[in-house]
Amino acid sequence: MTGTPQIDERSESDLMENWYEANPGSWLPTSSLDGVPLHRIRLPDNKNYTRSKIYYNALAEMCQEPRDSRLVVQLLTNMRPNATPWLRQLKSNGAAILYSVSQYPKWPQKPVKRLFRHRGYRNVYNEFDALVTNSSAIKEFLLDIGVRTRIEYIPNGVDLNRFHPANSDPEWQDAAAIRSQLGIPAHHKIIVTVGAIMPRKGTDKIIKAWHRVLTQFPDTHLLFVGPRSDIHDPKLKLFGLELSELIETSGYSEKVHFTGNIENVEDYLRASDIFILASDREGTPNSVLEAMASGLPCLVTPYTGISSGIGRANEHYQLIEPNPESIASKLLALLQNANYRSQFGASGQNFVTKHVDQRHTLDRYVELYEELGEMAMHDHQRNQKQ
Repeated sequence: MTGTPQIDERSESDLMENWYEANPGSWLPTSSLDGVPLHRIRLPDNKNYTRSKIYYNALAEMCQEPRDSRLVVQLLTNMRPNATPWLRQLKSNGAAILYSVSQYPKWPQKPVKRLFRHRGYRNVYNEFDALVTNSSAIKEFLLDIGVRTRIEYIPNGVDLNRFHPANSDPEWQDAAAIRSQLGIPAHHKIIVTVGAIMPRKGTDKIIKAWHRVLTQFPDTHLLFVGPRSDIHDPKLKLFGLELSELIETSGYSEKVHFTGNIENVEDYLRASDIFILASDREGTPNSVLEAMASGLPCLVTPYTGISSGIGRANEHYQLIEPNPESIASKLLALLQNANYRSQFGASGQNFVTKHVDQRHTLDRYVELYEELGEMAMHDHQRNQKQ
């Protein structure tokens, strides 16, 4: 089950739907995700208590339907302390509840506010039967703020059938189709990043670094794969204008490409030469792991929450300072040496293949679901007899 995105999180594809003509609280037509029914509730456009109330009431409604099997609810939404009453209601209905903490939280700077925020999140996290995180750094943080709930560290998995180097798939045509679609000649180099266009993702730093690269490699393109938050979020209007100015002043605006929200990310990765992540805050970003699996050398700037889940720095990926000068310096080193690119690409791919195969991750989740579901069902049956 999911809800409609907030107004500042909508993508181009969301805006094409008729979701926003419905009244908040209305169920939208059921769709399908990989063959599984996907139920969507219309939520208010902005973050507020009413949005949370509608969402959790809808979730509780779904979980009250008659059933004769175990019920596990895994929440992926941004968790807030005001969710506590609904979490308790779910558990009273016999559901096992777990929450995925996939991103390092952003905390207030003032100590008093930070203390209250820690307390609120600690209390709501302790309502769950288990927490799952894909980052060892996040697990340490949860323990530091006093979370007592069981915490399972399950690394992100990569679908290796989908993400792999171009030369490993005889049925996949070379990069010509993607490059032709983007208007990029075969001999030009592509620097790619995957994620929403927003300040936290460091889009501006990447463009500024690219400016410096152009002096030696004018045939280098930037490829941004992901939704344009800078266009759809009114609060990012100035940021979007800054990006436009940076692109225009480069003198090579035709070499910056935005795909928007797409389904075939793997094709764009295989058509590229270098991947970069310049984010300020993450958990274990799958975009890096998927780029590694595709054989790309990866540049990563330090971010809050970085962990061993993406391998060892300067062995499986290059860790660089989060400023345009350092990013440009490493990009130039990679562009100047094809063997250097190949070595780092192969090292990252080897790490993902050995340690982050999605099949192992799914096995871990299945075991956890079965265990928690069985425990919740027995507890519910025992409580009904009392």
